[in-house]
Amino acid sequence: MRILFGILLFLLLIGSFVTYFSFPETQKEPRVLYWVIDGIPARKHQAAVFEKWMSDNGYPAVDLRVEVLKSQDRNIVQGVSGVAGDILDCYKGEIQLYQSIGLLEDVTDGAREMGFDVTQTYPAIQSAMMVDGRQYGFPRNVGADMFWVNVDAFEKVGLPIPPATWTFDEFERVGKAYVERSNVPGKFQSVYLTQNLRSDIRVVFLRSMGVDMYNETMTSSSLERPEAEELYELFYRWTNDLKILATKEVSTALSSGSDVQSSARLYLFSQGNFGLLFAGRWALMYFREIGPEKLSVSGTPYQSFRNAALGYGASAVYKGSKNKDLAYYFLKFMASPAFNKEIIRNSDGLPPVPTYATLKEFSQPEQYPGEWGLHDRFREVAEEIAISFSYCPFIPLRITERYEQAALDKFLMDRMSAKEALKEAADRIEKDILHFVSQSVRLKKKYERLLWNQKEIERLRAAGEMVPLELITNPFYRRYYVEKGWSLSIDAE
Repeated sequence: MRILFGILLFLLLIGSFVTYFSFPETQKEPRVLYWVIDGIPARKHQAAVFEKWMSDNGYPAVDLRVEVLKSQDRNIVQGVSGVAGDILDCYKGEIQLYQSIGLLEDVTDGAREMGFDVTQTYPAIQSAMMVDGRQYGFPRNVGADMFWVNVDAFEKVGLPIPPATWTFDEFERVGKAYVERSNVPGKFQSVYLTQNLRSDIRVVFLRSMGVDMYNETMTSSSLERPEAEELYELFYRWTNDLKILATKEVSTALSSGSDVQSSARLYLFSQGNFGLLFAGRWALMYFREIGPEKLSVSGTPYQSFRNAALGYGASAVYKGSKNKDLAYYFLKFMASPAFNKEIIRNSDGLPPVPTYATLKEFSQPEQYPGEWGLHDRFREVAEEIAISFSYCPFIPLRITERYEQAALDKFLMDRMSAKEALKEAADRIEKDILHFVSQSVRLKKKYERLLWNQKEIERLRAAGEMVPLELITNPFYRRYYVEKGWSLSIDAE
């Protein structure tokens, strides 16, 4: 009897053991985490690096799946419906937009504890990760776009490559010479200096003239300023008169039949139809496959204030995620040596933690000796002259850019004067700002406070007095006022 009882007890213990480990929470199967981002090939390898990093550090097992982002609108619809991915990839202005409609998790406290707070990344991009002093994301890469130069294309027509820094006048002279030497008079023009330059590129030109898209407190548009009108006249000359900038229609026609998946401009640059291409370090992912092999880099032309716009790709935690703990690990991964060295290897922008951009493997990649010296240019610009885009809390940046692009298009097609087109864009921006403000008591209070600040800034400037930096929220003017001696830096204060 005792033997039988012992056998039954043993079998009962075995059964209990098997039953216990059959429960989901006791199994070692990895949990699935969804990362919503673009579908470039590098993403799957980055996902594999993350899974290995989790395992190597003894963190929970995870199966990171890349879900290709179709559109920003789809992200918003899925997010509001409660079915978005666990990790949302955000580009310029999207952290502010997604946070405003309640899609993002406030990661401030977790970031401090886990080592991915904003102090880990570039000073110029830190404010872009924040809303009202709280952190909502961490960059997976950072970068200021510049002009890539097709060295072979310039050598072919007997022209020296453009300088590292140059003015509007120098840009025009180079463009005229390049187009004249590269095209046959009287024949269809197939070669241009570069592509049509988007709204986010034009803001760098405008800032070099001392003006941003918004005013100092981002409560109003600055597009009615005479500097904006002057810039439009310049773009008309470059596009319609000198034909050194290709229109979107020309780019489409020249690239028809291309099998390059990335974009027409990359293809046309590789083929020599464009001598310059405005893009970030990420473009090397394509140049390494499609060319050109001989490259140089030139900064954005300027009038009087040399600058660059610092953009980012950032990871943010979806507020409705069921796997927030794993998503936090993913943001921690963005600040790790494993991820930063992966960004260095595949050239997907600048590594998010600046320290890694000082490594020899960043400056002088062993497999690509032809690139030595190019990578450092992007790091230097990001550290020395780059400024974040202006993210107005009262209107999404993409709407402002859409209005500004429409204004330039109307002017280039001779449908409006520059003054009329810019006024129309400014009026549309103002109307939308007032509409967004009217929808929220919180926004209205913030708007009224910033309006008071703006009036105070204008009063102090008119009186020739110093402007306290805390009155200025626009990142461009915070830098510009200090450079001009109109405000003291934080350190000086």
